[in-house]
Amino acid sequence: MRVLHCPTNIAGQMWEYVQGLRSFGVDATAMTFRKHPFGYPDDLCLNLHLESGIFRIAWKVFRNFLEVVRKYDVIHFHFGKTLLPYHIDLPILKLLGKKMVMNYWGSEVRLRSIARMNNPYYDMAEHIGDDAKKVKSIKKVARYIKVAIVADYELESYVAPFFGKVAIVPQALKVTQFETSFPRPEKSVPLLLHAPSRKSLKGTDLIEKVIAHLKRRYRFDFLLVNGVKNEELREILKRADIVIDQLLLGAYGIASIEAMASGKPVLCYIRDDLISKYPEDLPIVNANPDTIEEKIEMLLLNPHMRRIIGEQSRRFVEKHHDSKVVAKRLIELYETL
Repeated sequence: MRVLHCPTNIAGQMWEYVQGLRSFGVDATAMTFRKHPFGYPDDLCLNLHLESGIFRIAWKVFRNFLEVVRKYDVIHFHFGKTLLPYHIDLPILKLLGKKMVMNYWGSEVRLRSIARMNNPYYDMAEHIGDDAKKVKSIKKVARYIKVAIVADYELESYVAPFFGKVAIVPQALKVTQFETSFPRPEKSVPLLLHAPSRKSLKGTDLIEKVIAHLKRRYRFDFLLVNGVKNEELREILKRADIVIDQLLLGAYGIASIEAMASGKPVLCYIRDDLISKYPEDLPIVNANPDTIEEKIEMLLLNPHMRRIIGEQSRRFVEKHHDSKVVAKRLIELYETL
């Protein structure tokens, strides 16, 4: 089975999926159009941003498409993007009998009308993109690809009406690459970390206000990190005692998973209607804009709880998010195409 993952490497997930597949002997390749700004790796990058002139870019993209047609059996697309503009490659690939899946990751399919139905905090977040254009794109993809993949149930609701099958495949990482450093209960001044990829989606302004209020009563350090390379963030995670992720979207993502892999307690908003769909051993401290202050206070006052939740967090990602565990799901899915 020769599998291509392309063309957008969201939070390094394409690379993690490919590494997991390779561990089972699958011939898998991660190909991108542009290098990721946070330094996530790939196997092949077309570096389209370095090309000068529309005709040079078009020729490079078309030549790559011909190579993909020749070489690969399964094409795993990411972030609603395909190999040629306007998805004109999809009918060709379908006609040639190529097996295809589309992996959606978030803002490219999140629709305001649906998000607001079950999330009372969604209007506090920045809504990205034009919903009419999103629906048009999803419909066009679904015309040729019958299976969509999403990482969680929050995203499932946006694409389920359009596809014959929607598979839940969690975010993945190679857990052994994350050095565990559990919070030390004896530490007198704990470090709280918030590392948003996009502040307007994570509730950063609200978090900073809560932190300022808590600083009047408790001794702790707070670090806000934004726009750093992934390797640098991993080093910062080692020092943290509490990690605050997002408060507005209603599901946890790769930031929470990386923090849990490092053995940290994570505060993140999980929508009430989705809690029962997650594994029972989910250790995330569920916090929303109305409860974030009391949840941080709880962890500040209970240093041993921080350690216990950190240990539970590491076990959780080993069980549910390790790249080998996730790769098994992908292989099973590919075999049904």
